[in-house]
Amino acid sequence: MGWQDRNYNTGGGSGSDFLGNPAALLGFALPFGTWFGARVRLHFWLLLEFVLAFADYAFHGGGPLFGLIFCVLLLIALLLHEFGHRIFASWVGGSHNEFVLWPVGGMVPPVAPPFPWPYFVANLGGMVANFLFAFISILAATLITHSFHWNTLNPLALIMGDIAFNPVGVPGLTLAGSLLNLFAIINLGILFGNFLPYYWFDGGPLLEAILWPFFKRYNAINITCIVGMVLAVPMFFLSLMAGSAGLFAMILWALLFASAYSKRQQLKATGPQEMEEAIAWSAGYSGAGPTRRKKLSKYAIASARKKRDAEQLEQARIDAILEKVHTSGLHSLTFWEKRALKKATERQRQRDLANKR
Repeated sequence: MGWQDRNYNTGGGSGSDFLGNPAALLGFALPFGTWFGARVRLHFWLLLEFVLAFADYAFHGGGPLFGLIFCVLLLIALLLHEFGHRIFASWVGGSHNEFVLWPVGGMVPPVAPPFPWPYFVANLGGMVANFLFAFISILAATLITHSFHWNTLNPLALIMGDIAFNPVGVPGLTLAGSLLNLFAIINLGILFGNFLPYYWFDGGPLLEAILWPFFKRYNAINITCIVGMVLAVPMFFLSLMAGSAGLFAMILWALLFASAYSKRQQLKATGPQEMEEAIAWSAGYSGAGPTRRKKLSKYAIASARKKRDAEQLEQARIDAILEKVHTSGLHSLTFWEKRALKKATERQRQRDLANKR
């Protein structure tokens, strides 16, 4: 999933921002066009991954051409991951129209109805896509070469720094077999990386969705953060025992612990009551109210369509605000965002009172 718990404020920034605040570079995202209606951007961490991977291939095996091929296959696997989210989100009534790619998926989560099952399905879609294409690649490589070469037994190798696959000198592997092996390993790396129970990955929202029906969403998020913090501590010390070879892993687990701790602090600042009210409003929001069956004029139809479009636009805005509350806490909202959320909540309460009469 994404950097700093998938903050919607990622991306953009001018050159002057980077000179005045070098840390702003961590939020940079390069526009990569619009693909089938989805706006795609490449985050700083993915661009850095491309540079490191290309250098690794160029100097340690395979050559620059295979470095370029690795980057292209990684980009394809990440796009498949995000389109998996989009397809599954649409199945449950949600959407996913903005992809900010980083090395293990996307930093902007899919939008789903605020219920456990749709939320689970929408966040599972990317992992399902990577599993399917890994399986297809392994099957195709086996049919072509009658074997499959496992580059590493560590499924997290892709995000732990062991990213290079050297196709030279592997007995029995053709060029096609080498590329299929590499594509399968990339997909498996993304798949297993997203099992980690943090909001940087899909594992955090999936664990939250599983706990949600039993503990309510506020407590589900809290437990997910605690699980992440508890897991990070022993993994950090195991990496420490590996010496210099585990330096990157130590940094990663320290950052994951910090992200889970920060998420939990933001959750406490929001409070359970405000979160549950926002979720209840979103679940109860509906478009146009009931209308009597009668023949409508062209003007009435156009007016109704205009009203529906305005309400859909408002719903999209409120969904974005709710997701911002979910990822960054209520304190992150601007005055106008808080005002819009308050007005929308009051309108929904008025509708509920009217329906009860």
